[in-house]
Amino acid sequence: MCIRDSYTCYPVTLKGMPAADDAVWDKAPAGELLEVESGRRPFLYTEFRILRDDSAGMLYVRFVAEDDCLHSTYRMDDEPLYTQDVFELFLSETGALSDYREIEVSPFDVIFTGNIHYTPQGERERVLNMDWDIPGMKTLTRHDRAANRTEAVWQLPYAAFAAAPRAGDAWRINVFRVDHSPRGIELQAWQATGARNFHVPERFGWLDFIA
Repeated sequence: MCIRDSYTCYPVTLKGMPAADDAVWDKAPAGELLEVESGRRPFLYTEFRILRDDSAGMLYVRFVAEDDCLHSTYRMDDEPLYTQDVFELFLSETGALSDYREIEVSPFDVIFTGNIHYTPQGERERVLNMDWDIPGMKTLTRHDRAANRTEAVWQLPYAAFAAAPRAGDAWRINVFRVDHSPRGIELQAWQATGARNFHVPERFGWLDFIA
């Protein structure tokens, strides 16, 4: 399977956060998640799309996923959402792979945000700083039990990041999903990491902002 390591983020003009079924998402390419270690197709299909509205200073992310079993008991922000069903986005707006953002949202719109820092190569210790928040972040997640489908839309203000993206910029990103079911725990990634571990920044792809 040929896996693209870059995703093109197109500019749009919106009147607020688009619904999951808004036609504007047709302007964004679909990024498909794969089994995190092998890069093979997972049991359940998951895709993401990303758009930006420069006039509003917003990045928008949509997930659409097959989902036949919800496992999510957390109801407070910054609880360890990564231990249950969750969508995740890791990104470095500076391009530095030793420092990146971690954003997670549960099926019940509980949010986890933090900064990840790696100590020098010789020690290779990962440090989580949870002081980072995203003022103005909005999420809307809906699960259709009859259709076995979960859809989520995120609004991420540019102001939360070190600098607003400009046409020609490229951020480093990876996108993930954790799914629990009677089959077990399935870990998915846009860019497979080669391990049952999301924190492999060397495998991050590129988010390309074009005019």
